[in-house]
Amino acid sequence: MATLRNKMPDELGNLLDGLKKAKMVSQVNISRNVVTMNSRVLLKEIETEREIEITVTYPHNANPKERKVSVFSPIGAALLGTQEGDVASWKIPTGTGQFKVEKVLYQPEAEGHYHL
Repeated sequence: MATLRNKMPDELGNLLDGLKKAKMVSQVNISRNVVTMNSRVLLKEIETEREIEITVTYPHNANPKERKVSVFSPIGAALLGTQEGDVASWKIPTGTGQFKVEKVLYQPEAEGHYHL
């Protein structure tokens, strides 16, 4: 495992660490304000107060033009499992950005869309 970890980008290592700490919850019991796969969230950049909507997707569905980010990206890995009010951070061109999860706009589990 140590040699595999050495070959992984930091984001994948962080995602794996988060998954190790994660608590398993049934799809029907997950809180509506938690960012899960295929969730669309409204973020506010702490420094500029700029708002942005992002969807956390599987890698094959990622599309920057549609603001769909892969769970394996720094953004996706940082957001997965956060909830409204949390602040997530990741590297941006000017350093480290901090973004508050303002609202989970869409969460598949909350809508009963368990097949996504």
